[in-house]
Amino acid sequence: MAEDPKGQRPAGSGRVAFRGMVWTAAALIFSKALSFVSQIALGYLLAVETYAIFALLTTAMIFVSGFQNSGVSKALIQQQERLDALLPEYSAFALWMGLIGFVLLIVTGAAFQSLYDVPGLFLIIFVQALSLPLIAMSTILMAVLSARLAFRTLNLIEMRRSLTYYAVLIIGAAVGTAGFTMALALLAGAILHLTMLARTAAPFHIGFRLSFARFRAMAWQLRWIIISAFLFALGMNGDYLVLGKMLQSQDVGYYFFGFMLITNVTILLASGINQTLLPVFSKLKNDLPALQRQVLMSSGAITLMACMLSICLIGFGAVMVHLIWGGKWDGAIVVVLSVAAIQPVRLTATMGGVVLEAQGAWSLRLGTLVFDGALILVCSAVGAWLGGLYGAAIAVAVQRAATGLITFPMGVRRIGIGWRRIGAFWLRCLGPYFLVVGGLFLLAPDRYADADTWAIVGRAALETAGALAVFVAANMVFNRELLGAMAGVIRSRKPA
Repeated sequence: MAEDPKGQRPAGSGRVAFRGMVWTAAALIFSKALSFVSQIALGYLLAVETYAIFALLTTAMIFVSGFQNSGVSKALIQQQERLDALLPEYSAFALWMGLIGFVLLIVTGAAFQSLYDVPGLFLIIFVQALSLPLIAMSTILMAVLSARLAFRTLNLIEMRRSLTYYAVLIIGAAVGTAGFTMALALLAGAILHLTMLARTAAPFHIGFRLSFARFRAMAWQLRWIIISAFLFALGMNGDYLVLGKMLQSQDVGYYFFGFMLITNVTILLASGINQTLLPVFSKLKNDLPALQRQVLMSSGAITLMACMLSICLIGFGAVMVHLIWGGKWDGAIVVVLSVAAIQPVRLTATMGGVVLEAQGAWSLRLGTLVFDGALILVCSAVGAWLGGLYGAAIAVAVQRAATGLITFPMGVRRIGIGWRRIGAFWLRCLGPYFLVVGGLFLLAPDRYADADTWAIVGRAALETAGALAVFVAANMVFNRELLGAMAGVIRSRKPA
């Protein structure tokens, strides 16, 4: 892939976007392979209650998400034609926001120590807080490479960071770091990530000094992005905040373990969508017809890939969770199946959000995030109250689906895509998926979960293969044009 070091508009934005997504997919596959290996190991090495501590660490990060990623990187991408001039002040601002986040996370740790009955929680959160300034600076350098459309470089760095993170995670669990495991791995990954980005993004000119008046002015300028970062984190992880008080620690551990198996894929893919498509959509914001075509084609391609992945997770999820860990994590199966079923819809919410951000429509974006954050708090509380772990898993799955059904139309309507085209998109991309998934659930994918032989994997494989075959056949009928465009971009050898 040809990368444009000066950030000029690429000759073919469609090829740039798809090749960027190919590299993102490669990094995702690599990272998920490591994640799966680490999940197997950690499932044996760590107690269920330790995962409840991990859930609390994730919850604490909600309150500093706007500080570790203050939105400066998105602002730089949106104004990439002035990147060199803006970089010194914006990098100084990001550093100071990271340092403020460090202090705020320590305060949050003290509050959590008194709120939740977990020995040593404050010290664990303190170790995790050390990574915040490093992550804040990394976002700046990632923006530099994104503006250069250096997706290959970014994803190779991400692969190395993932390798470090999961290696430290497994080694730490093996030597007995227990609740500190995730915090130590995050810190090690952040150090290596920043080091590699700084070496690769050179030459660049960052700053460290910033007057208080200028800091205040920039904070006000970026206030919607900062607030949006907090609300996005709340929408992603606010359920842990509620369930940590409403469920027993073992159920919280099951819940978090199930989400780690599924949503880590979504988090990385969502990051890839932002990393790849935000700069592309920003470049096309003044060419509305081209932007509309790009948004629909990218959304369709991502949705189809997500659908196939979810079909595999639903078909294999229950039996693999039971057999790999010998029944230890069977309590997480309901979470795996519920969340996997709605992942394709959830990813359309990410696409809609990226469109709004590329257009600078922060008031609308803020509205979608307020809805998302409020709904997850309500759904997780009501679900846990009515049905404990099972109720919470199903209710949160409903919440995530509702977010996609609202955010995606709001985003694409902003760029002039009408309701008829939106309805056609839903019908073509998700209609076959829900028919296939409905069939899988009628077969009860968890019915093999109490078997103690690997022979049942063959049965699950046949059912999953059949579901995928039906899904692919349906898409060859309803999405022939999209599949042809995807194949053409992948086969293209022209420079981007």
